[in-house]
Amino acid sequence: MDQGVAGVIAGIAGLVGAGVGGLATAYGARIGAQKTLEAAQTQVERQATAEHAHWVREQRRQVYSAVVELEAAHTIAINGYQVQLERGAAPTTEQLHGLEDRYNRIAEVIACAHLWGPYELATKATLLRSALAEEISSLVDWCLAIDEGRTGELHGCAQHYQAASDAVVTARRDFTGATQAVLANPAQTS
Repeated sequence: MDQGVAGVIAGIAGLVGAGVGGLATAYGARIGAQKTLEAAQTQVERQATAEHAHWVREQRRQVYSAVVELEAAHTIAINGYQVQLERGAAPTTEQLHGLEDRYNRIAEVIACAHLWGPYELATKATLLRSALAEEISSLVDWCLAIDEGRTGELHGCAQHYQAASDAVVTARRDFTGATQAVLANPAQTS
């Protein structure tokens, strides 16, 4: 009977050992699975953050490029009108309406720059829009002086236009510099 009891006790000890070993294995597997899940979540979060930053940068690039392209078309047109005015001929009403249409399109796209930010760049875009508006206003004043025969004011109108045109050059440089800085920094999404 002693051998029987010893066998039962050994059997129980074996079962307890197997049970504890099984529990330890299950606990280890659970911890391993949890760590694997945490690692996968971290990886997904980082990937989502990177993809969002890339998407925001692409949206910004599109808006900023549109501003630059529209402003370039504006500059080409207004420089042609300046040459006309220097020769004493005002641009036609259609040409001035085209200038106004281009300005309105630039203003619309700059509104999108405010949407995509960042704030500092949106501010530079607004300054560019304001400089363009002043340039157009001074060009129209120059046109009116020619059309109305106010020859004594032509030199002053030309100087005012040149100052406004110089302000556009400065605003464009500031905007493009800020654009390059924003697009060069992949981490900047705010």
